Amino acid sequence: MKRVLSFLLMALSLLIGFQQAIIVMHFKLNQDTIEQEFCINKDKPELQCHGTCYLKKQLQQKEDTESASINIYQKVDMLPVAVIELETQCLITELSPKRFIYKETLYTEPYRDIFVPPPIARFI
Repeated sequence: MKRVLSFLLMALSLLIGFQQAIIVMHFKLNQDTIEQEFCINKDKPELQCHGTCYLKKQLQQKEDTESASINIYQKVDMLPVAVIELETQCLITELSPKRFIYKETLYTEPYRDIFVPPPIARFI
């Protein structure tokens, strides 16, 4: 059931994305019929329209309906932002002399042992 639904949704999304291509393909497949029945310029063969007037009309109609559906939602130019003022205070801290927890060692030769850190205590 999930595969059928996913295939159906994928096909619908592809059809929506390729609407103009589908209109042009329909026009090319049925160009002779469209030229005979729907062409406005049948009386003027010197224009050599061959039904492209109908194709332009269909593409313009699809574009108009698409732009109308986009304009349904209100446009938001700016979002309200709260103004926050921050106070800064200058804090003076006293530095204590250095106290090392671990012993500092200086190695003159390359250190060949592998350092293994102490295990981390887990608090439960």
